[in-house]
Amino acid sequence: MKRIQTKITFTYLVLAVVIIAVVGSISSFEIESLFRERLVHELAQDADAVHFLLSKDSSKEERMRSESVRNMATLWGVRVTLIAEEGKVLADSDVPFEELSSVENHLYRPEVQEAESKKIGVNLRHSATVGRDFLYVAKRFDSTSTVNWLQGVRFIRVSAHIEDIKKNVADIRWNIFWAGFVTLVLVAGASTIVSRRISRPMVAIAESVEKIRRGDLDKHIDVATGDEIGRVAQAVNELVDKLKADIVELQKLQRVRSEFLGNVSHELRTPIFTLQGYLETLLNGAIDDPSVNRSFIEKASAHAARLNSLLNDLIDISRIESGEMKMSFRYFRVNDFLESVVNDFQRAAQQRGVTLSISPATDPDVEVFGDKERLREVMSNLVDNAIKYNGERGNVNVSTERIEGKVRLVVSDTGVGIGEEHLSRIFERFYRVDKDRSRAVGGTGLGLAIVKHIVEAHGSKVDVQSTPGKGTSFGFILKS
Repeated sequence: MKRIQTKITFTYLVLAVVIIAVVGSISSFEIESLFRERLVHELAQDADAVHFLLSKDSSKEERMRSESVRNMATLWGVRVTLIAEEGKVLADSDVPFEELSSVENHLYRPEVQEAESKKIGVNLRHSATVGRDFLYVAKRFDSTSTVNWLQGVRFIRVSAHIEDIKKNVADIRWNIFWAGFVTLVLVAGASTIVSRRISRPMVAIAESVEKIRRGDLDKHIDVATGDEIGRVAQAVNELVDKLKADIVELQKLQRVRSEFLGNVSHELRTPIFTLQGYLETLLNGAIDDPSVNRSFIEKASAHAARLNSLLNDLIDISRIESGEMKMSFRYFRVNDFLESVVNDFQRAAQQRGVTLSISPATDPDVEVFGDKERLREVMSNLVDNAIKYNGERGNVNVSTERIEGKVRLVVSDTGVGIGEEHLSRIFERFYRVDKDRSRAVGGTGLGLAIVKHIVEAHGSKVDVQSTPGKGTSFGFILKS
């Protein structure tokens, strides 16, 4: 697998090679064109100079004219050719005077044809006469003289071999090559440094993610850059932290589930085994014994009722926690509601020697917003507990008070109270402060858990104040 640093470096190098090659090629071509244009301009000036110098000599001696042309060509380092209108070569610096008659007609040479139509013509080709590559510049002169060496001269062609141009261009190309090579080395070094700086945090992220994938959730990505890579690292760290929290929560839920199943099994086993024992005793003959049969049936009925209550509470809390229990919110009169609840428990309170009273501090017409039936379940659990965990001649009071446009419902008792160490756990399922007393009074261990969920579904929270030996007060607030 290729590392990202290698990929970045390779990309930079390929890009640099392409740019250097393109720029080098264009530069070489432009420089060569520039040299050629410059040489064309110089040769055209030489043609003008030849014309000027020939016009200053009145001699008509052709041999002397050829010698003069040769001298000028030698001095300037070029080749000079004088061509007549019909194309005949009148003089050529590279051809002896005696051999001029054997030189072929130049009328149809490309540069001469171009000069005929455009006054100046340019052509680059290999010269068969002297065996070298030349750049030819021919210039047309419209006024031919009859009194000097310009007699009969229509075109003056000046040419120069291009070895010097080729050599200069070759030198420039070689310099471009070395400049490109040095640039490529610098780009390679810079790209290595840049790619390392870019890839180092990404490699760190990849290695950390791999360790995280293998289960090392304590691994933290130490990338402090403020760019996108830093944000990725931060996102991964936050994701791992959330995953760790989710795992902790999942483990907690697993423990709660195991404890719940254990508690449910235990809570169901006790009344079932007891109920089974009474029934087996009755079936084995006790049903015919008047002294015990009624007592056993009553006890079996009590355990069956406890079992039914436990199952109902289990169904309720399961529906609440799963979201299946839907709330039906509406306004209702709180005083009438509380009086109804208190009336339902007056008989149970009298049987235990407890005084149950109501003392609302709100107007009779005050209404609260909530699910009336679910709140009845809340108040029933609180009032029932207050009665069960109270002493003889104890008191239970249900009250209300107005708080900033809301109504607070309170159930207070003068019972055994709850120790401070238990207050944070009393709303857990099956948690009991006094297990023996809870079972003796028929508690299921789910009442306060149901209370907590229903009250929280109303956007409120149950608060508890308790003093062991003096009593307990439960309260919560509803919208009004």
